[in-house]
Amino acid sequence: MKANIVNKLTRAGCVFIFWVADWFALLNEKMGGDINKIRVVGQYMIETWKAVGMDMRNVKFLWCSDEINKRSSEYWMGVMNIARKNTVSRITRCA
Repeated sequence: MKANIVNKLTRAGCVFIFWVADWFALLNEKMGGDINKIRVVGQYMIETWKAVGMDMRNVKFLWCSDEINKRSSEYWMGVMNIARKNTVSRITRCA
């Protein structure tokens, strides 16, 4: 996604939401699996978008860990339902 595209969308009245995938970075052992380093890198990413000229008035950055923790019972029940209803071979075929 480019900053100028986001700016066009927000000027048209959209609220643009960026997901900062901190837990997924942790899951993939990014930054040596250190969640504090991952969050620092996420903050750098946000600052980078500001530096390239993104109009931040209608932009929200949401951290996956914060959003999952807000509704953890819903999230984990969904994970469990997916795990119960699918096999590894089926999921692998979909990838």
